[in-house]
Amino acid sequence: MNIGQSHQDVLDIVAAVQGVVGKDGWGDDDAGWNICSSGGTAAAQYAYAATRKLPLPGTPDGVAGEVAHALDAIGYGGARVQQDKTLTPKRTVIGYPNGYNGGTAADGFGIQFQVNDGYADLSVYGHCVPGSVPKLGSSLNPRPTDLP
Repeated sequence: MNIGQSHQDVLDIVAAVQGVVGKDGWGDDDAGWNICSSGGTAAAQYAYAATRKLPLPGTPDGVAGEVAHALDAIGYGGARVQQDKTLTPKRTVIGYPNGYNGGTAADGFGIQFQVNDGYADLSVYGHCVPGSVPKLGSSLNPRPTDLP
């Protein structure tokens, strides 16, 4: 996988989740590139996080189940729907690849999704792939980041 493919992969995950939950109402977007290490060489990772505070198209458990199916349809099968009762209010959650709060894959990839009545939160940590962070102003990095 190269930088462009890793970036597109994150966008595909976001689109799959928004296809279930709804495309409108997402805010607090935090998207950008991070420097990471891939086998000791310079690498980049695209990450995206956003929150939606609007009514859901179903129950939290039903929406999470549909999100798990949407992830399966784009190649991320096995996402488990779980409950986090430590949060107030409790939330239905998905964590991929290692379950909720189970950490990321070896290359830093991971998906976290939380939902309860009128609330959805998504965080995607893209694959860390060899290469440099795309230049500011380029199609892969149109927004400012904290990187030099």
